[in-house]
Amino acid sequence: MTNSPRHVTDAGGYIYFSSNTQGQSGRPIKIQTNLFIDFFCAVNTETYEGQTVIRDIESLRAKQPLETRPTAAMGPRDVAKDSAAHKARLNSVRRNLVAFSRQQDMVTEKRLTTKNVQVFYHIDQRPGDKYQTVYISEVQVIQEGGGETGGLYDLMRSGISAKMQESSNRNLDGRSVFVSGASDTVLAARKNALAYTDNTNPALFFSPMSVASDLRHWKASRLQKSTQKLIDDLQGLVRENQKRKLTWLVEGEGAALLSHALDGVAGDLTSHSFKFINAKGQLAGLLQKLGQRKAQLNGEMIRYTGDRAALLTIASQKQDLLNQLGKLPVQPGYEKITRRYLTERVAALGEISSAKAIVNQPATLRGGGQTFVDALRGAYKGL
Repeated sequence: MTNSPRHVTDAGGYIYFSSNTQGQSGRPIKIQTNLFIDFFCAVNTETYEGQTVIRDIESLRAKQPLETRPTAAMGPRDVAKDSAAHKARLNSVRRNLVAFSRQQDMVTEKRLTTKNVQVFYHIDQRPGDKYQTVYISEVQVIQEGGGETGGLYDLMRSGISAKMQESSNRNLDGRSVFVSGASDTVLAARKNALAYTDNTNPALFFSPMSVASDLRHWKASRLQKSTQKLIDDLQGLVRENQKRKLTWLVEGEGAALLSHALDGVAGDLTSHSFKFINAKGQLAGLLQKLGQRKAQLNGEMIRYTGDRAALLTIASQKQDLLNQLGKLPVQPGYEKITRRYLTERVAALGEISSAKAIVNQPATLRGGGQTFVDALRGAYKGL
């Protein structure tokens, strides 16, 4: 067969999406096993919403096959008086056009967009495939919240009333800043900020639910303009306060947001301290970036309160996290004891058997007979 498309990095890692997509009815559908953990965190197969996402993806079975395309696209038609040699040349042209069309189908990424999901795929017929098959390389489950804009918010007082509003005061010297995980509303994010910080009025950097569609935990995903704008906003906020003293508490997907933002921040962050709660994303890489910028990472900087995706973040990166914790400077005395306890806690969470089983699923599913959806259902029962 022809070469793999540029966006396919692991051509051998595809399995059937579900028992309904194995070619018995319509076109077969296969999905990259490396999408398993992100899909597991975003879709509950036992809910109506989860079943709707699955049905949306299964609808790709009905995509028009190459053989049913209009014959006009296959080259000029025969004329009754044409010679046999001319007809042979026309047939050769048609065969070449069909081959070219198939090559274009394979290298051209397509997109299915529904109310619930965006699916990026290509069509190919690889060795062992009986039919042309849909190969899914990325799935983005669409998350919708209350529609409020992400960014910096603060409590604005007017007389005896107070209301959370977008803030234009970006001087945060001496403030605590809560970077929320993906949240439905600003008020929900503030509620978490008050619950998790030791401050009665922290500044809030609000992350709307839409960032959960983009800031995946394991597989790098293309970013919507709104998410990129939010990253740029957080990056600017860090830069503007780089020489000031700030205390950051970063929740959930906010860790992935911060990691992207730091890529555009040069210089040190020696006056900034960071802690994380139920962090999601490449946490080990984020600790490395902060260590390189000499940020303060002290005490119980990594907290976990039972969030499923946060547990999988730790389990999937256990050794890298332990390596980064070992490289960070630590003050003598009680701080040294706290660091030891934190290291032991991360190591223990990384050894939870149900979480390890899910983390290992992308490798376990390769070459096996289980479908992607069946594996998801089994994993939900196990964790």
